[in-house]
Amino acid sequence: MATGWTIRPIRLPDEHLPTGTREGDWQCRACATPWPCETAGEFLRQGRCTCGATTWWETRGPRNWHVGPRCYTATDVIVRQAADLKAYREAHPHYPPSHYYPPKPRRVRRQKPPHRHRPAAPGDIRPGTWTWVKPGALHPGWGDIHQHAMITRPGLPKCEVWLTLDGTVHDVKADQLILAGRPRKDRPAWWEWTVAAHLNHDRPAAQESGNHTAVQLDLLSGHTDV
Repeated sequence: MATGWTIRPIRLPDEHLPTGTREGDWQCRACATPWPCETAGEFLRQGRCTCGATTWWETRGPRNWHVGPRCYTATDVIVRQAADLKAYREAHPHYPPSHYYPPKPRRVRRQKPPHRHRPAAPGDIRPGTWTWVKPGALHPGWGDIHQHAMITRPGLPKCEVWLTLDGTVHDVKADQLILAGRPRKDRPAWWEWTVAAHLNHDRPAAQESGNHTAVQLDLLSGHTDV
């Protein structure tokens, strides 16, 4: 077994720390050479300060050394940290807290309706159809984001819907309700229609059939038995 073997240190050994009277004129404590010495270089990574001076950071530790003139004060550090925090918040926006919205007016609350319906074709809107309420369709107290809701009474110009958020019931304009919150490849194009478009889809046919009936009634009313 070899003698003199020791475990290689993970962090920069204290005997190879810099010493000197001013930055930029540091000497290694053990090697008596300009710092960082060859040994210290194995534990450091080089960087550059905003002032342009070279910096050294301990690879596996929190220590760092600024090799150059002092370019900042404690006040500068606080100002820079505040600017970094502001930039982070602007780059990562989030929904405002609940007190940002005005108080919610009273709305009827119900348990989840027993209806269940999935549209199979354009215009197939019945109680139990799940929709998304567009931002701005509800009172501002319910926020400015899409709300998931079930249609409990379809109609024009407004439908009655039940919100999954808090179980409240609302009358919402049919053109502010959509079946899908976002497009998907496995869905037909009519999933992106508003509920108003679906409800209007069968209206021309119904009106046309009603006109035929009226014409037939007019013909019969003018007919007399011989």
